[in-house]
Amino acid sequence: MRKLRIIMAYSALETVPREIASHPQIRAYAERRRKPPTKVILDKSYHFHAMKSLKDKEMRGRPDMVFAFLLAALASPLNQRGLLEVYVHTRDDYVIFVNPKMKPIRSYERFLGIMEKLFEEGRVPEEGEPLMEIRNMGLEYLVKKVIGTEGIVLLEHGGRLVPPKRIAEMGREYPIVVQGFPRGDFGLEAYKIAKEKAYIFPTILDSWLVADRIIAAYEEISGVYG
Repeated sequence: MRKLRIIMAYSALETVPREIASHPQIRAYAERRRKPPTKVILDKSYHFHAMKSLKDKEMRGRPDMVFAFLLAALASPLNQRGLLEVYVHTRDDYVIFVNPKMKPIRSYERFLGIMEKLFEEGRVPEEGEPLMEIRNMGLEYLVKKVIGTEGIVLLEHGGRLVPPKRIAEMGREYPIVVQGFPRGDFGLEAYKIAKEKAYIFPTILDSWLVADRIIAAYEEISGVYG
C-alpha cells in the first residue's frame, strides 16, 4: 500500500527576525529561555506587541499550528503502521523532514525547544539517526524532486467540497497539502502545482483537524484496522 504524504505548507514557524530582535518583549523572553533573541521561535502568544511592525504579521508567529499537526499525525495508527510521510514547509522555504519513528511531542514548551535546536543545528538529535532534519527548499522542489510527483491536492477553504474519503483516495497519487498559517492565501507556487483545490467542510476547520480527518479516511481505505 502506498504511503499517504501530507505537507503542512507555508507554516508560520520561524525564528525571531532580526528587525524585531531588540524589542523589549523579545529580549525578555529570550533571556528567560537563556538564548540569543534570534535563536528563539517567533510566537504570537508571547511576542504580540513586538510583531506589530512585521510584514505579513497576521500570517506569522503560530508554531502551535505545527505542534498540533505533528501531534495528531505522529500519534495516528497510520503512522504506526508505516504508511504516513509528514513534511512541514515554512514561509521562508525551509522543509522539515520528520522521521516516522519520532514519538509525538506532547509538551508545547518541549516542542519549542526542539524547534529552536532544529533551526540552529539543522537536525535533531545531533548524532545518530535524525528524527527531524531541516533543509532549504521550496514547495515545488519538495513535491517534484524529493517526493517525485507532478502536483498536489491543495486543501483550502472555498475549494470544491469533497468528503475526506475521496481526498484520501486522491492521496494515493498526490501529496495532500494543508495550510500552516492562520489566515491569508497559499503562495503562488502552491497554486501552480495544484491538481485539485478542495476542502472537507463548508466552514474553516483547524488544519490539524483537517489532516486528522484525511489520515483517518486513509486508514479506512488502506485496511489499517484489519
